[in-house]
Amino acid sequence: MLKLKDANKVKKAIDLSMKGYMCSESIVMAFADEFDLDPEIATRISGGFAGGMAQGKTCGAVCGAIMIIGLKYGAGLVRNQYAKDRCFQITQEFSHRFIKRRKTLECGQILAMNNINPTDPEEMKHLREKKLCDKIIKDAAQILEDILLNEDP
Repeated sequence: MLKLKDANKVKKAIDLSMKGYMCSESIVMAFADEFDLDPEIATRISGGFAGGMAQGKTCGAVCGAIMIIGLKYGAGLVRNQYAKDRCFQITQEFSHRFIKRRKTLECGQILAMNNINPTDPEEMKHLREKKLCDKIIKDAAQILEDILLNEDP
């Protein structure tokens, strides 16, 4: 189990979103210090995953959380089958929990369920004002934090 350096990861992720960081960036940056990941690198590596990889596909907050799961549970350069299997298991656990809350992993579907047309640029401009993504970021951060705090290494 991981003992978090900062117990306010959920709040930190939402605060980052409110400062203008995208969903994937907010999640990765909120947890980056746990893995000594430079904030600049965290932002750059996660930026392309926002908005469902800019296509309404897998939610950027989900992608960010899975990146953090990889940092914690991934095999790294040592090809360890147990670590690979464990990383997949934790990724699946996260995904199942997220789907239980949001019914899908897909950004476009989440937006559509909330009466937002992901293909309408005007609606997308106002997405921040509607704070839907903040709620999704909160869900992803809560699930991730719970997994990191309660799963064995």
